[in-house]
Amino acid sequence: MSDPGRFTFEPLLNLLNGRAVGMEVVRTQARDRTGHVAASAVWGTRQLAEFDSGIAIAAVLHGTEYDATVALHVDVLADTVVAARRRVRRLRTVLQRRDPHRPAPTVVLEIGPALSAAPPAALAEGVAELREDGYGIAFDGVGRGFGLDLVAELTPDLVKIDPHLVERLPRCPRARAVVTALGDVCRAVGVRVSATGVRTPEELAAVRDHGIPWGQGPLLATPRRRPSTAGIVLPSELMPHASPAPAAAGTAPPAPRPPVPVSAIAQAPLCLPEDVTAEAVRQALADHPQAGSVVLLDPYRRPVGFLDRNRFMLTISGPFGRALFAQRPARSLTEPARTLPAGTDVRTAVARCLAGDRSRTHDDVVLVDGDGGCVGIVRIGDLLQEAATTAA
Repeated sequence: MSDPGRFTFEPLLNLLNGRAVGMEVVRTQARDRTGHVAASAVWGTRQLAEFDSGIAIAAVLHGTEYDATVALHVDVLADTVVAARRRVRRLRTVLQRRDPHRPAPTVVLEIGPALSAAPPAALAEGVAELREDGYGIAFDGVGRGFGLDLVAELTPDLVKIDPHLVERLPRCPRARAVVTALGDVCRAVGVRVSATGVRTPEELAAVRDHGIPWGQGPLLATPRRRPSTAGIVLPSELMPHASPAPAAAGTAPPAPRPPVPVSAIAQAPLCLPEDVTAEAVRQALADHPQAGSVVLLDPYRRPVGFLDRNRFMLTISGPFGRALFAQRPARSLTEPARTLPAGTDVRTAVARCLAGDRSRTHDDVVLVDGDGGCVGIVRIGDLLQEAATTAA
């Protein structure tokens, strides 16, 4: 694990607002890639899964001081989810035990196609168990190892399009047909899509034309040796244009954009347990200078309190503020979180935010799922920018 070149961290960017939304741990050496090792070894499913899960844990431990406001993406095989998920479930635990005083990032398991065996029923059972433990689920290599029916049935949080499809997307009708079909299914069941390996502006334009909101690749951001998000932002020349080019005479106007859900511009929240002290919140904000808020969660990940950075720091930094509040429960300083269902479209979200408490107009909005669990936050600036772009 001390080998500095063993793993790198590749940013995943939101193509709408240009910010980092995830950090994937990439295995850079062949000896750590399960597919490469399996090609020269006579291994069964159990051996493959044990090896793969061990490298996944090593990958997580390779980095330090993770940014809790972006999700950490860890690659595992479908075989591993079926045969070694008890070991995979330790990923978050080892992170929390190594640095118990820092909030741990959300962990998204990027499940790749099986090398040996992963029956759909067993894979569904493994995915359900990992979700119950709080892991995000992504499918990598859809089309090679996962049928669209499995995507619709298991509804992962994210589906990633392979680089070879992204490369062919600008010029190959068959690649466009595959991505269109995948996008239709994902939109119908509420699954986000991300492109990988984006290398050229033409590929990026084709990705945007298909309504894909996330992406990664050399054009967008290069891998890093440390999981820091400092300075990661999509260059201005690669940002989407606010106004479309005027249509030529005699051509049909472009089709209206479909409603954009707020989840498309969401980012990971800075979350802490509901019983933390105000001093713990202050330290978390100091460690994450880009975070504008802290969300306190109950054991079921439901938001029970919201702390805006500016108001909290004014309170804790005022006369005798630290002496009065540092060791008190942070919940005594919270306000109710402004929540919205994750599937709310951007225009509806703007209307609801403007109709609320005017004194909290600039507060981040907390997104919740059907069970009331926190799944992300949206900055008001991003919300207004997307609404303006959609209107244009």
